[in-house]
Amino acid sequence: MPVVHIYTAEGWVSPRRKQMMIEKVTDAVVAAEGREEVRAMTYVLVHDVGDGGWGYQGRVTRQTDFKALIPPDPKD
Repeated sequence: MPVVHIYTAEGWVSPRRKQMMIEKVTDAVVAAEGREEVRAMTYVLVHDVGDGGWGYQGRVTRQTDFKALIPPDPKD
């Protein structure tokens, strides 16, 4: 059973984006396995790392550092 873990900074990925991410990652796992029945066994876990618990290029990154970069939710 495939289990995929995705870590992201808290506040970066909206609930709608998480839903899309889970759907697309599941599709990718099914494609990689080449068997549709794997879909029923695939878990995708999105972990929100709390503010101050995320580092990039050797320094702590806080929500205030990336707030302006958060992408808008996609249109359905």
